[in-house]
Amino acid sequence: MYKKILVAIDDSATSRGALAEALHIARTSKAKLYITHVADETVLNLHGHAMTNAVNVDGAVANLIKGGQKLLDDAMASITDVDAEALLLEASNRRISEVISDKAKELGVDLIVIGRHGQRGLATLILGSVAEQLAKMADASVLLVRKH
Repeated sequence: MYKKILVAIDDSATSRGALAEALHIARTSKAKLYITHVADETVLNLHGHAMTNAVNVDGAVANLIKGGQKLLDDAMASITDVDAEALLLEASNRRISEVISDKAKELGVDLIVIGRHGQRGLATLILGSVAEQLAKMADASVLLVRKH
Protein backbone atom coordinates (compact mmCIF):
# COMPACT_ATOMS: atom_id res chain seq x y z
CA MET A 1 0.00 0.00 0.00
CA TYR A 2 1.17 3.49 -0.81
CA LYS A 3 1.41 6.11 1.92
CA LYS A 4 2.52 9.14 -0.08
CA ILE A 5 1.82 9.76 -3.76
CA LEU A 6 3.01 12.65 -5.90
CA VAL A 7 1.23 13.46 -9.15
CA ALA A 8 2.68 15.98 -11.59
CA ILE A 9 0.15 17.94 -13.62
CA ASP A 10 0.07 20.39 -16.49
CA ASP A 11 -2.91 21.53 -18.55
CA SER A 12 -3.11 18.49 -20.85
CA ALA A 13 -5.70 15.74 -21.17
CA THR A 14 -2.98 13.22 -20.35
CA SER A 15 -2.26 15.07 -17.13
CA ARG A 16 -5.94 15.00 -16.18
CA GLY A 17 -5.83 11.22 -16.66
CA ALA A 18 -2.78 11.00 -14.41
CA LEU A 19 -4.57 13.04 -11.73
CA ALA A 20 -7.63 10.77 -11.94
CA GLU A 21 -5.43 7.68 -11.61
CA ALA A 22 -3.49 9.17 -8.69
CA LEU A 23 -6.76 10.07 -6.93
CA HIS A 24 -8.04 6.52 -7.38
CA ILE A 25 -4.86 5.02 -5.95
CA ALA A 26 -4.80 7.53 -3.07
CA ARG A 27 -8.42 6.71 -2.19
CA THR A 28 -7.91 2.96 -2.22
CA SER A 29 -4.60 3.19 -0.34
CA LYS A 30 -5.71 5.97 2.01
CA ALA A 31 -2.52 7.75 0.97
CA LYS A 32 -1.54 11.41 1.16
CA LEU A 33 -1.56 12.98 -2.31
CA TYR A 34 0.78 15.76 -3.39
CA ILE A 35 -0.46 17.48 -6.54
CA THR A 36 2.44 19.30 -8.15
CA HIS A 37 3.00 21.61 -11.07
CA VAL A 38 6.39 22.89 -12.21
CA ALA A 39 6.47 26.43 -13.57
CA ASP A 40 9.12 26.21 -16.28
CA GLU A 41 10.60 29.53 -17.32
CA THR A 42 12.79 27.87 -19.94
CA VAL A 43 9.85 28.05 -22.37
CA LEU A 44 10.57 31.78 -22.46
CA ASN A 45 13.98 31.11 -24.02
CA LEU A 46 13.41 28.72 -26.91
CA HIS A 47 16.58 27.56 -28.69
CA GLY A 48 18.57 30.46 -27.21
CA HIS A 49 16.25 33.10 -28.69
CA ALA A 50 14.38 34.93 -25.99
CA MET A 51 10.63 34.88 -26.51
CA THR A 52 10.39 37.96 -24.29
CA ASN A 53 12.63 40.95 -23.77
CA ALA A 54 14.32 41.94 -20.54
CA VAL A 55 11.54 44.42 -19.72
CA ASN A 56 8.74 41.86 -19.59
CA VAL A 57 10.59 38.72 -18.47
CA ASP A 58 9.52 39.19 -14.85
CA GLY A 59 5.92 39.62 -15.94
CA ALA A 60 6.08 36.50 -18.10
CA VAL A 61 7.50 34.44 -15.22
CA ALA A 62 4.79 35.82 -12.92
CA ASN A 63 2.17 34.75 -15.48
CA LEU A 64 3.64 31.23 -15.61
CA ILE A 65 3.44 31.01 -11.83
CA LYS A 66 -0.09 32.46 -11.78
CA GLY A 67 -1.23 29.95 -14.41
CA GLY A 68 0.35 27.08 -12.49
CA GLN A 69 -1.35 28.16 -9.27
CA LYS A 70 -4.73 28.31 -11.04
CA LEU A 71 -4.15 24.81 -12.39
CA LEU A 72 -3.44 23.55 -8.87
CA ASP A 73 -6.37 25.45 -7.37
CA ASP A 74 -8.74 23.91 -9.94
CA ALA A 75 -7.40 20.43 -9.18
CA MET A 76 -7.76 20.92 -5.43
CA ALA A 77 -11.31 22.27 -5.78
CA SER A 78 -12.49 18.92 -7.16
CA ILE A 79 -11.02 16.83 -4.31
CA THR A 80 -13.05 16.14 -1.20
CA ASP A 81 -12.24 12.65 0.04
CA VAL A 82 -8.44 12.50 -0.15
CA ASP A 83 -5.79 14.10 2.05
CA ALA A 84 -4.22 16.29 -0.65
CA GLU A 85 -1.76 19.14 -0.80
CA ALA A 86 -0.91 21.35 -3.78
CA LEU A 87 2.73 22.21 -4.48
CA LEU A 88 3.82 24.81 -7.01
CA LEU A 89 7.46 24.28 -7.92
CA GLU A 90 9.75 26.40 -10.09
CA ALA A 91 12.20 24.86 -12.53
CA SER A 92 14.79 27.63 -12.02
CA ASN A 93 16.70 26.55 -15.15
CA ARG A 94 16.62 22.86 -14.15
CA ARG A 95 14.95 19.98 -15.94
CA ILE A 96 11.36 19.47 -14.86
CA SER A 97 12.11 15.80 -14.21
CA GLU A 98 14.90 16.74 -11.78
CA VAL A 99 12.66 19.17 -9.91
CA ILE A 100 9.93 16.53 -9.53
CA SER A 101 12.39 13.79 -8.58
CA ASP A 102 14.07 15.97 -5.94
CA LYS A 103 10.72 17.02 -4.41
CA ALA A 104 9.52 13.40 -4.35
CA LYS A 105 12.69 12.36 -2.56
CA GLU A 106 12.37 15.25 -0.09
CA LEU A 107 8.76 14.26 0.69
CA GLY A 108 9.55 10.54 0.88
CA VAL A 109 6.85 9.54 -1.62
CA ASP A 110 6.24 5.90 -2.51
CA LEU A 111 4.78 6.56 -5.97
CA ILE A 112 5.04 9.25 -8.62
CA VAL A 113 2.23 9.46 -11.18
CA ILE A 114 2.72 11.40 -14.41
CA GLY A 115 1.07 11.57 -17.79
CA ARG A 116 2.93 10.24 -20.83
CA HIS A 117 2.10 12.14 -24.00
CA GLY A 118 3.25 9.32 -26.24
CA GLN A 119 5.57 11.28 -28.50
CA ARG A 120 8.08 9.21 -30.37
CA GLY A 121 10.98 9.66 -32.72
CA LEU A 122 12.13 13.16 -33.54
CA ALA A 123 9.65 14.89 -31.19
CA THR A 124 11.04 13.01 -28.18
CA LEU A 125 14.61 13.50 -29.37
CA ILE A 126 14.17 17.27 -29.66
CA LEU A 127 11.82 17.92 -26.76
CA GLY A 128 12.76 15.04 -24.49
CA SER A 129 10.23 13.30 -22.33
CA VAL A 130 9.77 14.49 -18.78
CA ALA A 131 8.01 11.21 -17.96
CA GLU A 132 10.82 9.05 -19.36
CA GLN A 133 13.52 11.11 -17.67
CA LEU A 134 11.64 10.91 -14.39
CA ALA A 135 11.23 7.14 -14.66
CA LYS A 136 15.00 6.82 -15.05
CA MET A 137 16.07 9.09 -12.20
CA ALA A 138 13.41 8.86 -9.48
CA ASP A 139 13.98 6.88 -6.31
CA ALA A 140 10.25 6.10 -6.04
CA SER A 141 8.20 3.92 -8.38
CA VAL A 142 6.83 5.86 -11.36
CA LEU A 143 3.47 5.20 -12.97
CA LEU A 144 3.21 6.53 -16.53
CA VAL A 145 -0.38 7.20 -17.55
CA ARG A 146 -1.29 7.38 -21.22
CA LYS A 147 -4.14 9.39 -22.65
CA HIS A 148 -7.26 7.21 -22.78
